[in-house]
Amino acid sequence: MYVVTYKLPGREKTFTGPTIPEAHKLFIKDYAEAAGEVKKVKIEKNEDPGFLIILNYETYRDFFAKPKEVLQ
Repeated sequence: MYVVTYKLPGREKTFTGPTIPEAHKLFIKDYAEAAGEVKKVKIEKNEDPGFLIILNYETYRDFFAKPKEVLQ
């Protein structure tokens, strides 16, 4: 499971999902209006304590939060 923490001014919101896009869907469902306020995003993986990514929201949204497209 992936643990994604959204760092907003003065607070943090954490969501867990089997994939990064699934965790992001939970954030958007509950906090879509706050997406523009996110400063940084921290991604961790429960099964791998050495896995840690910290990046700005725009990079996260554009490269990690989108589900992979199926090639046909």
